[in-house]
Amino acid sequence: MSMESKNILISANKLLLTNLLKFVDLSQSQCSLTLSHHRNSLVGYIYRYDKKIFPRSFSYFFLLSIYRSLAKKYDPKKNITRIDLLKQIIKEHGGVVTKLLIPALEHHIFAITNISSGINIGAGDTVSLNKNDIFDQDQETILTKYISIIEPEKYENYNFFLRGHECIADRLLDIDEEKIEANKEKLNELKNFEVEITAIKDFYIICEDLRKKYLPNFYSPSEYKKINFINDDANGFLMKKSAIRKKISEDEWKKKVKDFSNLFLIKATDDYMEPIISRGDECLAYKSTLGQTNAFKGGLFVVKEFGKICIRRLQFTMFEDTYQIISIPDNKKYSRQTIQALDNKGKPRKDYIIGKVIWKSGFTLEENNNNLNLFDNEKDEPISDLFVGKKRA
Repeated sequence: MSMESKNILISANKLLLTNLLKFVDLSQSQCSLTLSHHRNSLVGYIYRYDKKIFPRSFSYFFLLSIYRSLAKKYDPKKNITRIDLLKQIIKEHGGVVTKLLIPALEHHIFAITNISSGINIGAGDTVSLNKNDIFDQDQETILTKYISIIEPEKYENYNFFLRGHECIADRLLDIDEEKIEANKEKLNELKNFEVEITAIKDFYIICEDLRKKYLPNFYSPSEYKKINFINDDANGFLMKKSAIRKKISEDEWKKKVKDFSNLFLIKATDDYMEPIISRGDECLAYKSTLGQTNAFKGGLFVVKEFGKICIRRLQFTMFEDTYQIISIPDNKKYSRQTIQALDNKGKPRKDYIIGKVIWKSGFTLEENNNNLNLFDNEKDEPISDLFVGKKRA
């Protein structure tokens, strides 16, 4: 590259960075304080950097600093959020996308992919949470691990200082005032990092929003959840969270499902429910037990019969002052079965019902079978985007 070309790039990079700092009323010295391990590099990037694209890590922390400073421009009365302001920056400042945003999003994705990919989960009566698999984690756990990768040294020091406490304020209650005064500088650094933690959590959500537009070909744990089989050694599927939520009413989600970790897949292993559910069909269900004798309406349930996990259509009724469960086969070659709902102590059985079926893969209503009903007098609509290309996770 010729010296002239380098000077052109240096000028363009300088103009971009200084314009962004000016837009959010942020000085170079103030910005440097929030650039993590790049805090001594900002001047070099502004006045001497001659590459077309900024490094991923610097881009991430620079835009994080810009985002944090947008709070100065945020006006709740105008109903304009910081993400709106950030998108305005992207729109009005040429070069932001290619020079800074894409590298920053790549750094964001790199952090996500470096959260342990996990190990396989075996089959069993219950679906256990895979603590090592990012797609088996709740959002708060993902964010905590994400922060530990974005700022490893600071996070380690902060976590060591807390020693199990929720925040610095709680930890300080256990420390003598003399020690607090003697370690004031260190405590200020930890307090600043506590503020940074909140900013990184917010910025994670911002990055996810922008990633969908600029780097869409990436499966993020914010959008997808790994759902495992309860009765099969297969690894399960990555399933789109928004598609799952469409299939479950808000009331049922809040009262019964509550969290994605309570969902599981089951593979039909018999023909008891044919033609509605055939051998080998895969169904989505949520964990549930017979906590109360009258807690359920009839429908499709996952049960444990004679040591095997299977799917049954159940009705709940009372006969001669005793609650009973009626298992109704869709396959006419089988007969109805009656199961006692209470155990020997008169309490609801917890060894029979494992969960309730929400959805069956590939289910459609044929034109000549409009009377077929999968979910107890509720019309079932197929969800074409529920599985991600039907690929194993």
